[in-house]
Amino acid sequence: MNMLKSAGRLLLVAPLALALSGCAQVQQGGNGGQPRLVFGVIADVHIGGKPDAAETLEKTLRLLDKRGVDAVLCAGDIAHSGHIGEIEKFAEVWNKVFPGGRGSDGRAVELMISTGNHDVGGWGGRWNGFSEERMLAERFDYKDNFRKTWERLFGMKWELVWRREVKGYTFIGSQWSSLKPPIEEYFRNHAGELRGSKPFFYCQHAHPKDTCHGAYGNGSWDDGASVRALSAFPNAVAFSGHSHRSLADERAVWQGAFTSIGAGCIHEGGLDYNYDNGSAFWHPSFKRNLMSPLQNPSGWGGDDEGGNFEIVEVFDSRLVVHRLSVAYGGEPIAPAWTVPIPAVAGGSFDFAVRKAKRSAPQFSADAKVRIEDCPRGHRLASKARAGEPCVYVSFPAAEPVDGCRVFDYVVTAEAAGVGRVEKKIMAAGFARPGARAGQPGECLFSAAELPKSDRIVFTIVPRDCFGLSGRPISAVR
Repeated sequence: MNMLKSAGRLLLVAPLALALSGCAQVQQGGNGGQPRLVFGVIADVHIGGKPDAAETLEKTLRLLDKRGVDAVLCAGDIAHSGHIGEIEKFAEVWNKVFPGGRGSDGRAVELMISTGNHDVGGWGGRWNGFSEERMLAERFDYKDNFRKTWERLFGMKWELVWRREVKGYTFIGSQWSSLKPPIEEYFRNHAGELRGSKPFFYCQHAHPKDTCHGAYGNGSWDDGASVRALSAFPNAVAFSGHSHRSLADERAVWQGAFTSIGAGCIHEGGLDYNYDNGSAFWHPSFKRNLMSPLQNPSGWGGDDEGGNFEIVEVFDSRLVVHRLSVAYGGEPIAPAWTVPIPAVAGGSFDFAVRKAKRSAPQFSADAKVRIEDCPRGHRLASKARAGEPCVYVSFPAAEPVDGCRVFDYVVTAEAAGVGRVEKKIMAAGFARPGARAGQPGECLFSAAELPKSDRIVFTIVPRDCFGLSGRPISAVR
């Protein structure tokens, strides 16, 4: 473990501009003196899952090094298949960028990791048929491998619940839930020393239930133990990954009884697989969907230009959370969040409060829908639907209003008295930095699924991340 020492330095994270009034929850950050602590947050590295995962990790760590962080917090899935070799590669890249736990300017940099399901779950039958000898050699969470690997690679004791002190601030983390860390018991036992106005930071892989990103954190991976544990601490700030959701999504930060912040994913800005054009995760439904995954038809989902990470500046009564792009060299994805600490129920980062202050994205006055019959199929079609007759619908990007960008589109094909087909399409480029985000939209309808009519109206409704709808545009085929 590398305990940090106080080191003076020029902070390289520039203050970000004040967002426009419609997104008033985002305020200017970085002014009012130097922060007491600066740390980076990354998640979902997936070494072994993508050919360039190690390179992406190195690029991200070098961006953090340039910005003078005191620590790096990783919210899980450093490996993809739970192989010891994948975790060894993560450690190799870390030591390449921060040799001996030191930045390029000699400052101490602490590494803190909470493992995820890809690290320790051994799920999906991937280890079926392996001999005990091979399991001992390759599987991270087999028998005592996790303890030996952690001590060998990181010089840390393996603990289901770990704790570090960095420049006077407490960080607590838990390993993936299959190991059943006793979170509630830990926080009950340490309540006296953790309560107060000074923030402490908690890290786990899955989003705490019903907090950041809303419905995605509904308990499918977190049964609510972390929420029960943290709700007694308004000064608690949780960081989590797993969903691959983009930091461009304003729901990545939530406040209620405590604060919960999504950590993004360093190689993609992922989507729910229920969208008709993409996903954070590969899913069997892709074989049936008409459209290939968003902007990555040959890959396993997501947008390689949507990778993101965070730099967190800690002040006495607030955090300034910078959400930054990996692919675009640390360019801000959107203005920084200034998050008051301790949390206040019904405060400025409450979802309902923020939604009420936002403005829906809108199409320009001259925006038009384009409709094209494709009897021999279309390039966007998934492999399972290649060559199938379809109708291609395209439209310009909806424009931000008061800084609130378009998140998705509801696209419908309707014939009066005959039938209606609806698709939900993620806005292309949403996860990129704001100036690069506005990409034209496109959608496919199978000829077989359309209403049988000579007159079909195609309608496009733009929405923001909270579901606020702008004015629709339409065209008739």
